[in-house]
Formats: sequence, C-alpha cells, structure tokens
Amino acid sequence: MALLAVVGAILGAASSAMATDAGPAPVPQPHYQACHSLLVDSAGSAGVVQWNVRNLAQLAQRLTQGEIPASVAATAGVSTADLSARSWVVVRNDIQSLTVCDVGNTRTDVEQVADLFAVGLLDFLNNEAAAFQTSRISNAEARISDAQACRDQAQSQIDEMQAIDPLADVLALEQQAAACRLELNQANSDLISFKSDGTPTVPIDTLQYAQATQITESAYKARLRAGAAGANVIVGVGDSTSAATAPASRSSRTPIPDGPATRGALGFGAGMGAALAFVMFTERLDSRLRSKEDVESIIDLPVLAEIPPLSRSERGRTNIICVDEPRSRSAEAFRALRSAIDYANVIEESRGNMGDGAHVVLLTSPAPGEGKTTTLANLAATMAEGDRRVLAVNCDFRRPRLHRYLGGDTQPRAVNVTDVPGVQLVTQVTLDDSAASPSEVVWAQRELVERARSRFDVILLDSAPVLTTNDASDLLPVVDHVVLAIRSGQTSAEAASRAAELLERRGKSPLGVVLVGTRDVPSSAEYYYEDGDPYLEPTRRRGRRRAERNDGSSRRAASAAGVMAES
Repeated sequence: MALLAVVGAILGAASSAMATDAGPAPVPQPHYQACHSLLVDSAGSAGVVQWNVRNLAQLAQRLTQGEIPASVAATAGVSTADLSARSWVVVRNDIQSLTVCDVGNTRTDVEQVADLFAVGLLDFLNNEAAAFQTSRISNAEARISDAQACRDQAQSQIDEMQAIDPLADVLALEQQAAACRLELNQANSDLISFKSDGTPTVPIDTLQYAQATQITESAYKARLRAGAAGANVIVGVGDSTSAATAPASRSSRTPIPDGPATRGALGFGAGMGAALAFVMFTERLDSRLRSKEDVESIIDLPVLAEIPPLSRSERGRTNIICVDEPRSRSAEAFRALRSAIDYANVIEESRGNMGDGAHVVLLTSPAPGEGKTTTLANLAATMAEGDRRVLAVNCDFRRPRLHRYLGGDTQPRAVNVTDVPGVQLVTQVTLDDSAASPSEVVWAQRELVERARSRFDVILLDSAPVLTTNDASDLLPVVDHVVLAIRSGQTSAEAASRAAELLERRGKSPLGVVLVGTRDVPSSAEYYYEDGDPYLEPTRRRGRRRAERNDGSSRRAASAAGVMAES
C-alpha cells in the first residue's frame, strides 16, 4: 500500500512537471434532471370505490413500456428509444410512491417530459377504471335482459298449458320462472349498486411536480448508459433520488501554474493524495456480507443457520441434500434452522401468541439468487422427518422453481404429493398464476393458508424477493414467522438492511437470517459417525476419489523425479 502511494506521488509530479500551459477551459454544456413524484393513497375515503393500484412494479412497467412512453415521446418530439435511455422510475414500496425522472439539456424539456409521464399514467388508469365501469354495467344490463326473456318465456308456456288443461303439471316451469325472477332481481340489484358506486377512483396524487436541477456531465452520461442497458426501474428505500442529482460544478477550471518546479510539487501532493484515497476506497468498497459476525453486527438479526457452499457439481442439480445425504454438513445446517424455528414456536406458544393449527413460516430474500428456494425445499424435508404434515406453497409465481426440488405432480389449485415423504406441495393457487393479476394470486394464497392451517402441522411459503415485489409484504398478515435468506459474499449490507427494515415496518420483524454459502461452517463432517455408516457413502466416495487423484499425482511426480535422476 505504501509503495502504491509513493508510485502515485512520483507519477503525479512527473506528469505535472511536463504539462504544457493549459488554455482557457471550454464552456461545458449544461445538463438537467427533473422528477415528478406520485403518492398512492390506498386508504381512501369511506364509501368510495378505488381502482386497484397497489402493485407498484406493474405501474412502473406501464411507465417504461407500451403506450405511455410512446405517447410521451410523440408529444416531446423524440424517439421512444431516446426517451427510454434518458428516463427512469423509482419505486418506493415502503411509502407507496412512484417517482418518474428525466434528464436532458434544457430545463423546460426535462420538466415537461417528467410531468407528461405522470399525466399519461393517470389518464391510462382513469381510462381503465372507466372501461371497467362500462363493462360491468353492460354485463348487468345484459343479465337483466336475459332474465326477463327467460321469465316471460316460462310464463308464456305456463299460460299455454293451463289454457289447454287447467290441471296440467306446470311445477317445473314455475320453478324455472322463479329462478329467472331471482336472477332478474339480483341483476337489477347489481346494476343499482354499480351505478351507485360510480366509476372507481384512481387513488394516486401528485406529491411534487417536476422541477429541474442541474447535474454533472458524468451523472448525465451515466444515466444514458443505464437507460441504454435497460435499467429503467429502480426499487429504493429512503431517499428516492439517484446519484444523478448531484449538482454540476459552476467553478471555472484553474490554469496549471507556470514553472515545472511548482507543477511538480503540486503533482506530487495530488498524486500522493489520490493514491492514499484509492487505497482507502478499495478497502471500504466491498460492503457484501460474508460471515455471521457481519450479519449480526450490521442488520442486528440473529443467524439461525449457516449453510455450507455447494460443490461445483451440486450447483447444477435440484436434488434435496437432506434426503440424498441426510448426515452431511448441509443437512445438519438445515436441521439447525428447523430447531431454531421450533424453539421460536415454543416460546410464542408459552406467551399465548400462537393460534391453533399449523405454524406458518415465510421464507424470502432481499433479491433473486440468494438461495431461498433451495433452503425452503430442504427445510420442508427436515420438518417432515418428525412425522409432521408439511405443506410447501410456491408463492413466487413469477419464477416458480419449488416443484423442481420436491418433484411429484404440479396440478394447479391442488395439494400435490411430492417425492419427499410427508411433504405436499401447492404449485399454483389459481388455474394459471402467470395470467392472473398479482392481487388475485396473493389473495388466493392468503385464503389457502387460512384453509390449510387445520390440515397440516407446518406450512412453508416460498415468497418472491422482498425488495423486487410487494408479494411478501401482502402475505405477512397470515404468517407466524419470517426468515430472511442471505447469500454470503453476494448480498450487500444495504440490501439486507433495507429488506429487514421493510418487513419491520409492515409489522413482522424477521425471526432471523439463513446465511447461505458461507465457508465459516466447521469442517468436522464425520466427527460423530461410525465407519461404514451408509449415510456417509456419498461423502466418502468423494473423499476416496480425491485421495486417489492425490495418490496418482504423487506417483506421477515420483516417477518423473526418478526419470530425472536417472538421466
């Protein structure tokens, strides 16, 4: 590190001493940013029907794809591709807000584009609500017409039969006419209710209109690069503005002092400072969580279990380690997680905080790829080891993967038998989760949990990452415990803290953390087991293969040494 600082100082002095006099600095072109903030007020007023806008991720998608950006681009006189590169949306699930931002070279342009996006979204949602109102009134009127025709037809047939024979059996027709009148009354009631409710209101208000601020050229170019790469939606907690809001420097460039000695001295100081700053920056740059101590000190949550990393051959498989290698280090780690959850249940039951029926545990993570699905599948297998009835529910309907681990049938809206004894699986709570709206799927998942409590001992929910969607937050009212999966060396301290804070704000503080892929787990895999234990055969085979490879390498090295000695 010291050598790096000295080299930086020498290079700075040399480059400054050899620099020629600088001419007048060119006048930089100004760049601006403007953001329009929208707030979702889901509480609303009593008696007012609201249009469902709770899925902020879906609203952000409408702002960045489809007819809204196309309309804004046409009004602003730019291409859709250019508009996509310079604009983005910040989603704040914690305070239910959307902020749409734009960058450009004039104040007027960026303010106009940001405001146009907000107006376009409101118009789109109002048109959706109006079309919904028109559709349900039309459907009610069609039901009224059909019920009236049904009633009149049945009554006409009754009159004809009684005209011929006053004692004719018209009971079936009278029942049909009564059913038609019942449907007619219900349709009339629905029509009156729909008209009384009126068109659903869109519960979105402007929190702040767009106001342009000057930004640096580097921030402007960084935004264009991010937009060109498709990074148009940012999920944030805390200050929703991006790094692009840094104000541009207004000071003019100072000419390089005359004289090689003066320049050399200044360059030496600047080079030394830059080298020292680089050294300190590289030491503090990596904020990823790697150990149990990192997790517990930064996000103040206990580590319930430390899962060892998978081998290279195991990463591509979807087998359940607790079933295939029940006495491996990984299996013991999953049993430690099971014990931690069981102990928490005992404590809550002693305090009178647990209701009757199954214990419901939700497993989520800050972001995708943290290992939550693998953890849940193995946890389900360990929970079933004690003859408990375990139900695993795939609640990550955008990326369903749980069935790949548990196997068995994948019938929608059914409790499927898996390849793991004692574990049953629900893959889809609707006929097609991918086609249903997120609010419908989450409502069906909550209803399933309530119905299944009396039939199972444990219910495990594999939810979507908490920082990318709102699904996990919507499931919290039916959950007893939340466990957060964090991958060692991948999850940043900021993401983990934001996930824990978001769950806490929703009234369900995580029970603890599962640290996946940590290398700090003790390596005494076979300490407690006798030789010849069949459970250890897979582990022993790998050990024998490594030993054979090492012996082969040693023999080849010895042979080569003998050949070299003979020559």
